[in-house]
Amino acid sequence: MTYPDASSSNPHGQRQRDLDTFWSDLRNGIDQVYNKENINRQRYMQLYSCAYDYCANVSGDPNAKANEIPKPTKKPIKSANGKQGARFIGHELYKKIKDYLEAYLHGCRTKIIEKDLQDELLLDFYTKQWSDFRFSSKVLNGICQYLNRHWVKRKREEGNKKIFEICDLALVQWKEHMLTPLSNQVTRAILKLIEKERNGEVVNTGLIKTAIESFVQLGLKGSAPEHRLEVYSKNFATHFLAETNSYYTAESMLFLQENPVPEYLKKAEKRLQEEQERCAKYLHESTKSDLEHKCVQVLVEHHLHIFYAEFQNLLDNDKNEDIGRLYDLVVRLPAGLQHLKQLFEDHVLNVGLKAVQSCQESRDNVDPKTFVQALLDVYRKYQDLVHNYFQKNPIFVQALDKACTGFMNKNSVSEWSNNTGKSPELLAKYCNLLLKKSSRINPEEEELEGVLNNVMLIFKYITEKDVFQKFYRNLLANRLVNDTSVSHDLEGSMISKLKQECGFEYTSKLQKMYTDTHTSRDLNDRFQEYCSDNSPSDNMQGFSVMVLSDGSWPYSRPTSEFNIAPELRNIHDLFSQFYDKQHSGRKLSWLHHQSKGEVEWSRPKPKINHRFLCSTFQLSILVQFNHCDTLTFSELQSNTMIDKDKLDQLIKQLISFNVMKSESIKSDQEIQPTDDIQLNITYSNRKIRVNLAVPLKSESKQETEQAHQSVKDDRMLVIQACIVRTMKSRKQLKHSLLLAEVMQQLQNFQPSVAAIKKCIGILIEKDYIERMEGENDLYQYRA
Repeated sequence: MTYPDASSSNPHGQRQRDLDTFWSDLRNGIDQVYNKENINRQRYMQLYSCAYDYCANVSGDPNAKANEIPKPTKKPIKSANGKQGARFIGHELYKKIKDYLEAYLHGCRTKIIEKDLQDELLLDFYTKQWSDFRFSSKVLNGICQYLNRHWVKRKREEGNKKIFEICDLALVQWKEHMLTPLSNQVTRAILKLIEKERNGEVVNTGLIKTAIESFVQLGLKGSAPEHRLEVYSKNFATHFLAETNSYYTAESMLFLQENPVPEYLKKAEKRLQEEQERCAKYLHESTKSDLEHKCVQVLVEHHLHIFYAEFQNLLDNDKNEDIGRLYDLVVRLPAGLQHLKQLFEDHVLNVGLKAVQSCQESRDNVDPKTFVQALLDVYRKYQDLVHNYFQKNPIFVQALDKACTGFMNKNSVSEWSNNTGKSPELLAKYCNLLLKKSSRINPEEEELEGVLNNVMLIFKYITEKDVFQKFYRNLLANRLVNDTSVSHDLEGSMISKLKQECGFEYTSKLQKMYTDTHTSRDLNDRFQEYCSDNSPSDNMQGFSVMVLSDGSWPYSRPTSEFNIAPELRNIHDLFSQFYDKQHSGRKLSWLHHQSKGEVEWSRPKPKINHRFLCSTFQLSILVQFNHCDTLTFSELQSNTMIDKDKLDQLIKQLISFNVMKSESIKSDQEIQPTDDIQLNITYSNRKIRVNLAVPLKSESKQETEQAHQSVKDDRMLVIQACIVRTMKSRKQLKHSLLLAEVMQQLQNFQPSVAAIKKCIGILIEKDYIERMEGENDLYQYRA
């Protein structure tokens, strides 16, 4: 194409003709763009130059070239009417483009009316026109870059926000002349397609995606962030959420009427997943939270009362999969889990109480293994539920802990025995069963280690840990003294576990007891060497001594005398002599009631040998019959110096084993001093080795009662020490605050308010603390 000469005799009229020519050519090019005709690079540059010349020709420079951008001048070039020419020409071109776009879109809208397009056909036409228009507008924007960079930019800098870059101008025109008149029809068509998809029909989601993208893109880039989605929100999102509410309200109510709740849980879970996928597929990300909130409100929150009622049924029937689905739905509500948590806690507590009650054979007979296993089964069952189906939610972890603390400490066993320390007692006895040698095949150490770990799971819920400590210490002492531990390594491992759970102070005595056993082995080795050097004629076979640290072991010093058997006197005195040389200044107190030995019984006719494993007291009684067949009760007491009541029990026990006999002694009557006691020379037993050192039932019961009473006495001392420690640091403290401090500091048991008050009274009597005059609820420490 050619351009007119700008140096003619009528420059103003000639320039107007030039501008008309420029626009004519530019309009033809714009027609090509919007008609999707192929435009090569050369034609594109011609159109760009034409738009540039239209804006730049106002300078009147006859030497201006089409592809040359004029240099900016300090003063604006003015036209004949005194206005700035660049602004005038820019405005004219801008208006022509705007009018062109308006006419083009009017034609598009006319086609819709003429064809009477509805629903999906309308949406198909709308999205196709939008895609073509959007692409063509981007091309037009490139052609008009000079206009955008100069005239449009200057206008916007001057504060005219109604002037846009050509690309944005196209969007404004589309919004005004296409979207506004058709918004209801287009939105309705989109919502119908979405409803069809929700109903399971296959739809063209590309149409929905493109239509929604048009709403989003009509929010201009230059707008404030909070206003960029106004078109999308007003024309689609608001209607979509309202439609979603109506659709799922009707569906959920109908489905619940026709199906059980577990099936509804699956349906709701599937619907929520579908909506998440729908949002990712073609909705704007800003809709995600609102859509999720709306779906959860309709599908879950409106039916919470049904869920709560069903949750209990699911727990009763162990429907873990359905419980997990219900949790996944309710967890989406901020306050929805609180009621579920309470239902879960109450359920676990009730199940635990029933499990304990079912394992109880009678009020006085509870098998420790069955008891602990019942506790573990309940804990494991619901721990699995919390971890795998409640996703370790802290709310349910706390509920499980609270429920386990409840049924593991206060249950039918503790109620029937009227003793809240029964559970820790049984747990300690279960540990004794695990760690004590028995006639049955003992499991491997690795297996026992795992079982002990399970014991610690129960132990952490025990509130009266001091009771467990007392019984465990007594039973550990028996295992160590009698050498019946299945493994010394396991004993040390269990002490380490308790130390890790409760601290060094809790296990200090246990650790000392464990250390004493190793020290005693070394001591016995040195004693053997000593005997071989000083008394080689003495028979040392099978002799060993355990030296126990006073205060660490649960044994008290003997209060009565005892004549050790003459057969043991020499070795007994020899060890005392050896120990005095090893440790000067120390004094040994022999615990004969905890000692044991073996007695061999030989009969010539028929020739039968038996070995009796018996206590030192039993041994001393039996050896009295080496030189005579019959002795009176008083003679035995005089020879052994055993306490009368204790000797009565021992003789009756030996008679029950058929080792001794007496015609005058009755089991339910007290033995008289003149009653004769004979050795049963006709004794027979299939076993060669017979254990006679069986604890008396009365002793076992008495030891249990003494242990519980010892715990009570120790608690009073611990509470008093805690009060003194607190008052010494605080100097003055009110009664309520002192109670709170004491309860907070004592971790191994939960003291009662009555016990604390009693200890306060004792300390006032001992002048450790005193009440302030005129203020009975205020205490003061007395140094």
